[in-house]
Amino acid sequence: MFSKKMSHHCIHMLHYRLKNYRLLAMKQLNDKNVITIGDKATASAVLFWFHGYGANNWSFEPSMKMLNLLLDDKLFIVIPNAPERDGIRSWYPLPKIEEDKSITEDYAGLLGAHKIVDSLIERYSNDKEVIIGGFSQGAALSLSYQFEEKTRIKACIALSGYMPNADSYKEKTAEDAEIFIAHGTKDNVITFASYEKTIDFLQSRCSNVRKYVDEFGHTITKDVTAAMTDWISELI
Repeated sequence: MFSKKMSHHCIHMLHYRLKNYRLLAMKQLNDKNVITIGDKATASAVLFWFHGYGANNWSFEPSMKMLNLLLDDKLFIVIPNAPERDGIRSWYPLPKIEEDKSITEDYAGLLGAHKIVDSLIERYSNDKEVIIGGFSQGAALSLSYQFEEKTRIKACIALSGYMPNADSYKEKTAEDAEIFIAHGTKDNVITFASYEKTIDFLQSRCSNVRKYVDEFGHTITKDVTAAMTDWISELI
């Protein structure tokens, strides 16, 4: 058990790290780091799409254009860049493997990323229905964000991702959340075992989870895109 003094110190450090991460993120979040696709005025919903660790928003620009084409331009899509830390774009610090093989996750860093999502939604949603989603680390960010009490999202898409900081959300539910989650059995970056743990976590807290599983690696296949497109078309 932590002493009261130690607990206060931990809380202070959490807020300090969260503030610093948020300042770094917001300094780098500007129009040069955001791609938009579609017409916000005529769109039925806004999709915020988050790339994976080490990637950038341009890597998803072609596939998001194709997605909107398949959906008859019913989406306004916002694709931001993650903050750059030590030359690598990352929404939050990666988990660390300790000497005893345990895994330590940076909850303050994850909350800092949620602040970025807050700002994006406030700036671009215009009171439209909001869908958030992403690939790999971007999928993890999206899954965790829907459990924040203040969120007002309609649906979440998680491709080849996982549920980060699950212990911090074990007391929370997202009963009304609509979730599409896809994963490949041959994924050697975020293992299928991580997907199974994520599914167990989600299905005990969310009632509307659409799953897609097939034999592919850490990628987005045409079949995944087709299944995701059909699912979105049912929502909007």
